[in-house]
Amino acid sequence: MTRFAFIADDFTGATDALWQFRRCGLTGSLVTDVAHLHDGDDVIGLATTARAAADPAEVVLPAFMAMAELKPLVIQYKVCSTFDSAPDLGSIGAVIAALHRSGLTRGGPVPVLAAQPEFGRYTWFANHFVRAGDDVLRLDRYPPMRDHPVTPATEADLRVRLTEQGAGRVGWLPADPSQEAYRALAGDAAFIADATTEAHLRALGALLLADAASRTGPLYCVGSGGLSHALASAHIGPPHDATPAAPLGSAEPVLVVSGSRSPITARQIDTAERAGWRVVDLPEGGRPPEVLESLGEGRHTIVQSTRGPARDPDAIGVLLGQVASAAVQAGLVGRLVVAGGDTSGQVVAALGARSLDVVATLAVGGPVCVLASDDPACDGLEIALKGGQVGDDAYFLRAATGRMGGCVSSRSTVPRTPSSSP
Repeated sequence: MTRFAFIADDFTGATDALWQFRRCGLTGSLVTDVAHLHDGDDVIGLATTARAAADPAEVVLPAFMAMAELKPLVIQYKVCSTFDSAPDLGSIGAVIAALHRSGLTRGGPVPVLAAQPEFGRYTWFANHFVRAGDDVLRLDRYPPMRDHPVTPATEADLRVRLTEQGAGRVGWLPADPSQEAYRALAGDAAFIADATTEAHLRALGALLLADAASRTGPLYCVGSGGLSHALASAHIGPPHDATPAAPLGSAEPVLVVSGSRSPITARQIDTAERAGWRVVDLPEGGRPPEVLESLGEGRHTIVQSTRGPARDPDAIGVLLGQVASAAVQAGLVGRLVVAGGDTSGQVVAALGARSLDVVATLAVGGPVCVLASDDPACDGLEIALKGGQVGDDAYFLRAATGRMGGCVSSRSTVPRTPSSSP
């Protein structure tokens, strides 16, 4: 019986959401098409490329309606913990507005939780913050998001962001909220929920589940892997890593294909190169022959467009999908890593995957999955889908050894919640 369902706006976020549910002991699977939806697990997820769509509501609204037929308690629209979106691309506000227009919300507000403390993402007075080393920066002062080439963060107040994106009136729910504070937001189209700690997540999760249990249809929510974690831990209890824990065991050779433009991914490539990995720049024309040669020699290999001038992201994803598919078809890949949210969707599509299951994790937000495919060459392939901001500098080295690392402490480094609103 399906208890929870989620639709992710990209493939890396989809695997993170599934991991959050699975690590608490819930059964679950992630599919790549609504045709593969089923009610055989506690959790069902759908990975999409809505974040790269000019009208994401057009992509996900039919999926919301299909998932509602499974009668879950909650349906989550999974978004990035750095709130990657803009009014004209991957608009989260547009999805919220479409949910209301469709009547699926039955007039109630859509809870929005971007915080994911374990990953160093915090929301305070509806303003979003990111841990960067020993510092905690406002989202609009965090260089990878402030300078993002596609969806730059120009505002840290998520109420402002959603209003600019057409969500309607957006309220604010402080951490550790009361039932009365929660009910007081009934007239809003959506509200931003604060959280900086694990306890805040569990408290919010309990409120959401109580609300969901009182409804005749699903509760629709928007949020990061922190929201998935909040729901799962409130329903089952704190995580006990019920899925197989790292280490996975080593894999040789590892192929990394990277379309991410994040400086964090660039550092990871630099670290692997210093360790002796072969790094190949993705050429304009497609498959570089030296990739298959390098993998055939048993060398860990990275094909990348991360370093150097920016290029058309759609074309990059297609080319990297071709590279990955050719290498897998040749039987040369021991483990595949894809860096970049939009790239991940295109590469998984090129591999013909119908579903994925999370089996372990290399870093918070960077789980390892096993593909299910009708193609014998791809079926059973271990693949890690890594967002640009995920992992420490040794992430790719960890993909070869199978050892987890790069976690961010969940301790709060922002002030305690004041008793009054800002």
